[in-house]
Amino acid sequence: MLTALYIHIPFCDQICTYCDFHKEMATQGKKSRYVYALIKELEHYKNKLQHIKTIYIGGGTPTSLDEELLSLLLKKINSVVNMRNVQEYTIEANPNDITDRKAFLFFRYGINRVSMGVQTFNQKHLDFLGRAHTKEDIYHGVRILQNSQVTNINIDMIFSLPNQTIEELKEDIEHALELDIPHISYYSLIFEEKTKLYHLYEQKKVNATDEDLEALMYNTVIDSIKESGYTHYEISNFSKTGYESKHNMVYWKNKDYLGLGSGSHSLLENKRFFNERNVRKYIENLENGDLPTREFEEIEPLREELIMGLRLLNGVNIKDIEFKYNVSLFKLYPELNDFIDKKILQLDKHNLYFTRDGLLLGNLVFGIF
Repeated sequence: MLTALYIHIPFCDQICTYCDFHKEMATQGKKSRYVYALIKELEHYKNKLQHIKTIYIGGGTPTSLDEELLSLLLKKINSVVNMRNVQEYTIEANPNDITDRKAFLFFRYGINRVSMGVQTFNQKHLDFLGRAHTKEDIYHGVRILQNSQVTNINIDMIFSLPNQTIEELKEDIEHALELDIPHISYYSLIFEEKTKLYHLYEQKKVNATDEDLEALMYNTVIDSIKESGYTHYEISNFSKTGYESKHNMVYWKNKDYLGLGSGSHSLLENKRFFNERNVRKYIENLENGDLPTREFEEIEPLREELIMGLRLLNGVNIKDIEFKYNVSLFKLYPELNDFIDKKILQLDKHNLYFTRDGLLLGNLVFGIF
């Protein structure tokens, strides 16, 4: 049964140094055509949306849409989804986009969770990353949301920034905890190809953080946030009790989800498919009455379930997986025994999960799948 819906808004008011997500800067006219095309795609799938429990509007920056277009889209979502079943409804936002009027729109249309792209509170690093907000914008945005009764707030943070010191990281963590919000995501900076950051790296104008310092930073993040009462439940995610991301759990548990909008991905009945990435072509497809679906690909569900499931701190249940797929996991992947011997993985009763040190070496394990 399909229970998760993702909707992609590929627009940003400016392009960040590090970001390789599907996004672009666009005119108001193009944004308007896109929203109307997205509404047509929503209409096409409305019969599949009656049991949706989680909705996630991501980007890009969904709040780069003005209030009129945002309201138009949210109204349509409410008309095609059975909102009585929806438990978690998230929208991504930049701190400086959050106004009283937009917060009211969120509340009016049932959005009960906002994920803010903060990254850092340090102005020097914000400038380098190409972020338009300030530390004050972050605090102001959180206050507006809380006053509008949208209190389930996540902030996305990044560590291991170029030339970031451990002291600067500790200050960021202190500010994040001071907000007293239910969820914090904390990612290590990745030098993605086709970004300005990677271009600067190739030109030797910036350097990646030393591996030992990056490990120290990651451990500092984990210790500091856990000590403040949060549960570290996924490699990069921390929540107060009961505030784990229900939508992202669908991904991590390899369950079906539908993705709408340009460049979005879907997983339905062990088939993954992708929408047209080019925004203009996506719009034209739907204006001409065609679906923008571009590729179907059969996935290996066991492989996907292991890779995604091991991101969770509780890991995967070996008995359940072996029964589900009729395999002997340690015969299929004998390297798992080596990782257990090296204390990268731990097997406790029937649960296989990363040790604390193993969290830093996840890619070694994921590579065998």
